[in-house]
Amino acid sequence: MSSVTLQSVEKSFGQLTILKAIDLDIEDGEFLVLLGPSGCGKSTTMRMIAGLETISSGTLMMGGKDVTNTHPRERNVAMVFQNYALYPHMTVAENIGYPLKVAKASKVDRVQKVEEAAGKVDLLPYLARYPRDLSGGQRQRVALARALVRDPAVFLLDEPLSNLDAKLRVAMRAEIKHLQRSLGVTMIYVTHDQIEAMTLADRVVLLSDGEIQQVGTPDQIYDDPDNLFVAGFIGSPSMNFVSGQATGGTFSTEKVTGLKAPIDGMLTLGFRAEDVVLAEDGRFRGTVYEVEPTGEATYVVLQMDKDRVILRCDKKYRPELGVELHFDIADSQALFFSAETGKRIR
Repeated sequence: MSSVTLQSVEKSFGQLTILKAIDLDIEDGEFLVLLGPSGCGKSTTMRMIAGLETISSGTLMMGGKDVTNTHPRERNVAMVFQNYALYPHMTVAENIGYPLKVAKASKVDRVQKVEEAAGKVDLLPYLARYPRDLSGGQRQRVALARALVRDPAVFLLDEPLSNLDAKLRVAMRAEIKHLQRSLGVTMIYVTHDQIEAMTLADRVVLLSDGEIQQVGTPDQIYDDPDNLFVAGFIGSPSMNFVSGQATGGTFSTEKVTGLKAPIDGMLTLGFRAEDVVLAEDGRFRGTVYEVEPTGEATYVVLQMDKDRVILRCDKKYRPELGVELHFDIADSQALFFSAETGKRIR
């Protein structure tokens, strides 16, 4: 087990800077998720921690030791890739034990450690099988066991569930989280899926364009986003946004009246679909654009001037298209952002 610290870490390719002054402290035994859209720099960050990418500037510490220029083999990290990278001509046992074979461990030690690692991910009955005889979830567990067998200080998982179907992803999320908690290991996990991040992480690091936008627990980044990017990226459906003018401490548009604002000027109002309450005297109004039943709830899409918002309603609610609805939110649920910078104001 080990802590990981990035101090002003940057990565450039020629004149193009991919990562910009990344400062991050990952605690020993923490499950940290690097989250963001494609091209944001999350996989590059992980590869630098693994030693597979050089660091252009800055310092990388592991367990209090500077490993910025240390060879990957000396970092005691194990990485699980998106495509599993299993050898098709090797059995499950041989795949799991391959890192030990490369390290020239004795056959007795290899057998013992392979069985221990396989037992932790429920693979003992499959040790004699080949990857072609396994399901996608079982192959993923072989990749995890191969990482476990090395007893690494840090686990790195790069979008390990992206090749699985939706139902299996849910099951594997639970297995990975249970494994991390039971072992108490430091785990760094890369994903573009905010549901994976919210369900797995102790803390989430949300990146965009090579910069950290916010670091916090899943609840913190959901309830208290620092800016418009975070607010819009986290949540399903994402946060509703309405643009308007605040004058005399009141935010107004043609469809919003009487909402208190923290400052005057052009602002963006944000609120969650689940915080909406339908009310005839509500301060908001919009025209029903679409109705989306999901079984557990009905999502109603409203057109409000140029903005479109989503309301989470009772699962049996079915308003007609084109009718006008009035709704409201509690003042405490209204978040305001600068229309110019996107930074959170309140």
